[in-house]
Amino acid sequence: MTKTLKCFLFAFLFGFFGWNTTANGQSWFDDGLSPAFHKERRQALRALMPENSVAVFFTNPIKNRSNDTDFAFRPNSDFYYLTGFREPNAVLVVFKSPQGFGNGSADEFIFVPARDPRTEQWEGARLGVEGVQEKLGLEAVFLNSEFMKSPAMDLSKFAQVLSPAKSQTEGGRHNATLNGMMEVFYTNNPSPAKPAAMALDKMMNQLRVIKSEEELTILKKAIEISGMAHIEAIKSIQPGVSERAIQGVHEFVHKAMGAEDIGYGSIVGAGNNSCILHYVDNDKRELQDGVILMDVGAEYRGYSGDITRTVPVKGVFSKEEKAIYEIVLKALEAGTEACKVGEDFRDVGLVAKQIIDKGLVDLGIIKEGERHPYFPHGIGHHLGLDVHDRGAYGKLMPGMVLTVEPGIYIPEGSNCDPKWWKIGVRIEDNILITETGNLNLSQFVPRTVADIEKLMKEDGVLQKL
Repeated sequence: MTKTLKCFLFAFLFGFFGWNTTANGQSWFDDGLSPAFHKERRQALRALMPENSVAVFFTNPIKNRSNDTDFAFRPNSDFYYLTGFREPNAVLVVFKSPQGFGNGSADEFIFVPARDPRTEQWEGARLGVEGVQEKLGLEAVFLNSEFMKSPAMDLSKFAQVLSPAKSQTEGGRHNATLNGMMEVFYTNNPSPAKPAAMALDKMMNQLRVIKSEEELTILKKAIEISGMAHIEAIKSIQPGVSERAIQGVHEFVHKAMGAEDIGYGSIVGAGNNSCILHYVDNDKRELQDGVILMDVGAEYRGYSGDITRTVPVKGVFSKEEKAIYEIVLKALEAGTEACKVGEDFRDVGLVAKQIIDKGLVDLGIIKEGERHPYFPHGIGHHLGLDVHDRGAYGKLMPGMVLTVEPGIYIPEGSNCDPKWWKIGVRIEDNILITETGNLNLSQFVPRTVADIEKLMKEDGVLQKL
């Protein structure tokens, strides 16, 4: 790399856009969730557990991509929420009350991989027993090999053993230890009855649905990064661009601002592809006209943003595109306004649906009272460690973070005038429920027709390369 090119890239990242990239030099232990958070969450779980019970959480298996290449490991969200541990082949055991072992007692055990110089030479440093104790504040830490031979893992003395029902995991040498631990556990403790598995699921829903201030700090950062990527992508769209290039702009900004990953498969669909709800191929080239729908979110310290914007490839909405867009925007604004403490989230969806139905009738796309396929999904979902996060869908409470994402999708061949075909519009914001109403965490990303068309006159990343 030449000195000139190095200087250009430095200016590109740090000068042109003014992105805050300081997070790149940080680790999860510096600015992720604190050990105190995880400890308090384990204690909160204990408070929900019935007397004489134990809960067992296995982390995720390593996912194989192809042959001997694996996807980057991501821990099970419940497991991470309770421990902060991000390595594979681990299990957490939480007791309702302290249990004796050796010369002492503990109300929780965690079993983790051993340090191994050869493995770490290939895959990076591991915490080991002492590292988990030091970094994560867990005290009763054991090697995962102990779990497979420990008689303490016969939990038959407990009235309830709370764990997810046994499921298939991936094979392969990297998952051999995890599979071995699961086999030992489920042999000694047969797969729990459905009510027991559902009870643990309900407890974790209750714990994770309300976000703490510590969580909100991280989640707001994930949403900020996601939103900045949308802004840069919108500026980069012009005739001749490809779906893949716009996906690249999003994910480049994510990384430049310190996000470790995408929160879910990036959706960038133009023309008829905008009508495919979870379109992730993103392989259409040489876009010339129509709209492009972008549903893309960054994952930062485990928490995911989830923002959708739909914009015209030419920089100006056509008459038909604008008509559909304005209906969806009106539904979004009304749905967001309805997000208040005590309201039922299902009613938020009804508010949006009524606006969309009336708008489609007014445009002559459907007849009044007609069932139609043009708004085929719900109004939104909880947002947090998972993009579709844990939580029940009933009365709204302070501290919930939700998406509001109405849409209209009219694919080619629909039963309406062809002038409406290939128009798919979704607009999605991330909403924090507060004591006095709500806070739109992604409102800084332009969403009105005028603001979008104004932003698209600016040059984006692709124009500056």
